[in-house]
Amino acid sequence: MISDTIPELTVEGDAFARGELHGRRFARAVMDNLETYLRRFEASGLGREAVAEEGRRWLAAMSRQNADYAAEMAGIAKGAGVGEADIAVLNARYELAFTLFGKEAKKREVLLSVGPDGCTTFGLLPEITGDGHTWLGQNWDWLAGVHGGCLVLRVIRRDAPSFICLTEAGIVGGKMGVNECGIGLVENGLASDRDGANPLQKPFHMRCREILEADRFDDALRPVLDTRRTCSANFVVGQAGGEIIDLETSPDHVTYLYPQDGIVTHANHFMGIGHGQSQMEKVGPSTLYRAARMRRLLAGAGAPVTVEQMQAAARDTFGAPNAICRTPDERLPEAKRTMTTAAVLIDLDARVMLVANGPPTHFAYVAFPLFQRS
Repeated sequence: MISDTIPELTVEGDAFARGELHGRRFARAVMDNLETYLRRFEASGLGREAVAEEGRRWLAAMSRQNADYAAEMAGIAKGAGVGEADIAVLNARYELAFTLFGKEAKKREVLLSVGPDGCTTFGLLPEITGDGHTWLGQNWDWLAGVHGGCLVLRVIRRDAPSFICLTEAGIVGGKMGVNECGIGLVENGLASDRDGANPLQKPFHMRCREILEADRFDDALRPVLDTRRTCSANFVVGQAGGEIIDLETSPDHVTYLYPQDGIVTHANHFMGIGHGQSQMEKVGPSTLYRAARMRRLLAGAGAPVTVEQMQAAARDTFGAPNAICRTPDERLPEAKRTMTTAAVLIDLDARVMLVANGPPTHFAYVAFPLFQRS
């Protein structure tokens, strides 16, 4: 049974210790998430032996790219009682999954056989928000099998910014979040026909973690920009005080999108040029209306935009089940069904995340501050 409130975990200490506690507390969810992905990969023709080999390759690459990240993965593996290559599969699951989605799109398989698209994000500058704060938001649409296998992770550190984020059990963490410097992140999956051109580059989830480890806004952009990428992705990075940049990335190109009239929104297709052929709209056409509709819902509310209006927009069901607020499409094979697995609103100035543990039409938002009051 899925809890009404997403579980949370606070970790301290070195990277391995943080990971070990994560793995021990959420061992069952780690194993369940791994099985969910193995089934999803199998449904697209990538067998378990091939996935295991990919895990070993990614483990070696990630160990070279970020030693602390690799140490935290090793801690999760020990705590959960699984192999380090299995945890590498989870931490590289974005690259594995979106490479498969892109291949399916290239084959132009029918929509009913795929069903991967999702995620609607937004950012609001302080001049249009009711409290004068900078806000980010996301409906995280992903595999229904992952619902119930996530947590809010609070990482307290002395040598670098502390942060709070949403993650999947087994993934080091930083998918959506905010740090003590007011730097925050939400993101979207993208697919280009150029994906896979740069194998084993720094994976998506590692870049997300590094964004939240930054203590300056310019340094928060470096994890996206400093190296080539294996797969496409969209990163919406903001900081308290009123700055937001949306970075659309493909393996060898980046487009920069800025708020218009105080609002930026995004879904799962490229809005900029130079990325090759955008793939996700071929298998998930709802991306073509979700971002535009989110912008209208937020702008149409009339300035200033309140938290209640943000929540109402996130609950929008136009086009159901493939709406901003997504529910599983029963026409799809079970392994390929997607849903809003969590919905997040982030107040960058207050360093608080509001998280609904599933579709916000069914689950209430709960506040998770970065620093808990004693």
